[in-house]
Amino acid sequence: MKKMLLSLAVATAITGCGGGETLEDVKNDNPPIVPTATVKFDPANGVISVPNDLLMSGTLDGTLNIPGELDENNVSVERAAYADPQLALGALDGWSTQTPFKIDLTFPAGVSLDATSAASPGAVRIFEVVMGASQTDEACAQVPAGIACKLVSELTFGVDFITQGSGDAVAVIPLKPFKAGSSYINVLTTSLMDSEGRSIEPSSTYALVSEETTLITDAQKSLQAVINSYENAVTSGGAISKDEIIFSAAMTMQSAGQVLGTVKQLLAASLTQAALPRPTVQIPEQPVITVEQVFASQGVTGLSPAFAGVQYQKGSVMLPMYLATPTGTEVGDLAATYWQGMCDSGVAVLGYASSAGASFPTDPISENDALCMALSGGKLRDLGLDQTKHLTKYNTIPKTQSIANVPVQITKPILPVINFVRSQIGLDALAMPEGGWPVVILQHGITSKKEDMLAITAQLSIQGFATAAIDHPMHGERGVDVNGDGVDDFNASTGSVLSYMNLQSLLVARDSLRQSVADLLGLRLGLNFSGATDLNTQDVSFVGHSLGSVVAPAFVAVTNNPLDPQVDPLFNVKSVALASGGGGIASFLIDSATFGPFVQGSVLLAAGISESAEFSSYLQNEAVSNCGTLAADQTAYVSCGYKEYIGSLTMAGETAKLANIQGVVTQFAFAAQTALDSGDPTNYAASVAALGTPTYMSVVVGDGANNKPDQVIPPMVASNPIAGSLPLANLMGLATVAQSQGPTAEPMSYVVKFTKGHHSSVLTPVATPDSGATAQESAAATSEMQLQIATFLASRGQYLQVTNTDVVTD
Repeated sequence: MKKMLLSLAVATAITGCGGGETLEDVKNDNPPIVPTATVKFDPANGVISVPNDLLMSGTLDGTLNIPGELDENNVSVERAAYADPQLALGALDGWSTQTPFKIDLTFPAGVSLDATSAASPGAVRIFEVVMGASQTDEACAQVPAGIACKLVSELTFGVDFITQGSGDAVAVIPLKPFKAGSSYINVLTTSLMDSEGRSIEPSSTYALVSEETTLITDAQKSLQAVINSYENAVTSGGAISKDEIIFSAAMTMQSAGQVLGTVKQLLAASLTQAALPRPTVQIPEQPVITVEQVFASQGVTGLSPAFAGVQYQKGSVMLPMYLATPTGTEVGDLAATYWQGMCDSGVAVLGYASSAGASFPTDPISENDALCMALSGGKLRDLGLDQTKHLTKYNTIPKTQSIANVPVQITKPILPVINFVRSQIGLDALAMPEGGWPVVILQHGITSKKEDMLAITAQLSIQGFATAAIDHPMHGERGVDVNGDGVDDFNASTGSVLSYMNLQSLLVARDSLRQSVADLLGLRLGLNFSGATDLNTQDVSFVGHSLGSVVAPAFVAVTNNPLDPQVDPLFNVKSVALASGGGGIASFLIDSATFGPFVQGSVLLAAGISESAEFSSYLQNEAVSNCGTLAADQTAYVSCGYKEYIGSLTMAGETAKLANIQGVVTQFAFAAQTALDSGDPTNYAASVAALGTPTYMSVVVGDGANNKPDQVIPPMVASNPIAGSLPLANLMGLATVAQSQGPTAEPMSYVVKFTKGHHSSVLTPVATPDSGATAQESAAATSEMQLQIATFLASRGQYLQVTNTDVVTD
């Protein structure tokens, strides 16, 4: 699809289309003024702080317009080009709901920002509004797109957000996520001061278009109408006057959940429509082996005797793959594999229908066009209007690229052994319920595999659960061997983490997350048709570890969202247990002790600044002495080299270089979080809370001494107060507890903070060198975590057993 560049769309609105008096003429008629500090706003020259909905100007598909999306022939760039972090924003229908952002200011020599004013209430005010062309407000649906229609409410400083000075800018830091799909207007006021005690002033451009003066061209009047609509909307409540406003900008948050909701609807439709393949878990007849035997074959011995009471089976399920299959063997060959719509954007269809009039084809022109019409109630078409077919709230149906035969791991209790173990710990004997064993879906972490989740199956079997597990895409048995040489070219379990969390193409990373959720939806539905009479597929719970916990809120929010009374039981998940998860993916990855150096080092190598070349040379030369033993592992080597390089700059007092590096990392964090947002758990946390699904979460916070906090996903992130594990727990409404809870009349949700253990303690009692936990402490944490999960799920959230209070804290 052709998209209008910002430099064309906004510059035209500012300067007009030729003839008559220009904006510069108007400016030049004004007498010179004494230099003052101003807000940077000169869209004609591309000077706009983001987020800003002016980047929606001229959109033809409902996505942001980013300079560079059109090639020299004025045609959209190829899909792979969206691997550029900035261009990736052009695939989105709005901005991040959670990432901090800055509004840039400009200062004359010797003048700076008054930091106290920047951090004070009133300097920045944020208003939720309804914009024109609304999909949810009938009155505002008739107002032109880009125009603020009406005020909803004002956000509260210190509750919803805070602000602070950040160099020559004021930073806005959300304390709660903005509502996905909603629009807001950021307002800077005269309370924002410079170091001379003077109010920051609007730019000359903003001052001109915000006034009621008569401008010359229709394009100038159009921009004036936009800015005036912003100011009229925020002042309509009487809480602020126009005289106080020095800058205003709208930002529409990107949608989250509509595409995954459509995936669920397609899966549900497969129950009645033969044209849509229905997922079915197949469990063939096979010799009885135990999990103990599986571990023994891997050389793992000395396990709990309960593992001899867990039957191990292998099955499969056919699932739709929306990620495309790479055609090459390099990480860069994944760049174009992100999800694509099967139809043209609804915005493009409406635009074409309006311009085509009577010539608009009302009947389908192809088989796919007919399918688009059928699946969307006629709103979406495939008329060749949309080259990129980005998935947005205007285009929610993903294209199925292939059907994958996904291996499924099944475990079930072996009663004689399990009942012996139960008798040894003072529990009554179990009998298989009449409807079969309740099932727990297990989802592993990044770089792990489904077999690693077998470590928790003994404790779950003791509580009378069967389990089912699949690998994340690009993990375990789902690696991709492009060239057929018998070795996976892409497998995050055995190779690079970039096979899944692809930092070279953020849209691929986002859609890896969404594919994981789609796979879980398919597995959940497919369990109903396994034909296994010893499985109760109407009673299903979920356990996720690490990445499994990261994708869980989206899975729970979608699978438990009511769709149809006949279908809902086939998707419902009764209770959820999460270990070592977190939200705000870009922020916690950058802050992660384990992954942060690799992420930052990779960003620096690709940044194209002078320090990039210097770091590349450092990796090839100086870093070898201390990091050379890690050379075979790219992730480990870059991580080590980056820490060494930053350390050398710090020791040398290279503050300018360090600032440059921090600048590119901050820019990447903004772009990355914006691109990842629709797959980020933070955007689904409120839905989990609203649904009331009983949820348990364990987080290793450390003991403040030797035992460190989680070194992979940090409990908290300094640069982003809503990123990390504990903010996600808070957003899901989990109560912090350190003692046994219940039994309660109604299911409850809890988070337990562990002082001992490490990121993977839920699965392994073995201490890790980076955690600081002793072998005894690590083993104690594992035992306690698994017991808490098992008792919470067994009661479906009505009871939580905390036995060892020495390893937890409130």
